[in-house]
Amino acid sequence: MILFRVVGLGLLLAITASPAFAVEPAQHTVDWYRTHQQARESVLRTCQNDHATDNAADCRNALSGAHAALADSLATTGGTDREADPAYYEHDAGMIAMMLSMCANGGVPQSWCSAARTASKNLPR
Repeated sequence: MILFRVVGLGLLLAITASPAFAVEPAQHTVDWYRTHQQARESVLRTCQNDHATDNAADCRNALSGAHAALADSLATTGGTDREADPAYYEHDAGMIAMMLSMCANGGVPQSWCSAARTASKNLPR
């Protein structure tokens, strides 16, 4: 019984020490990717092209950096999303129709759909 435990422990140590299970450290931090758009976009293209890299540290850091950069851009524009404001559509029937079509097909934030619906109700009849 003790022999099996020793062999099992040795096997576990050998597997976890194997280079195949090694996690490659990230080349850059989230904050670095946040401020280096070109490099961030390049890494994200690579990661999106090969999902075997989804758990790579640089893929995760670049994605988190992209989210942080988006948050920064929203903060500098008053923290609002302009498409979520009915005034963004400025009585532009074509823009409203396009947004409502995109809403029907999904893939856009619900706040944009609500704003486009509100703007649509405000169109002159």
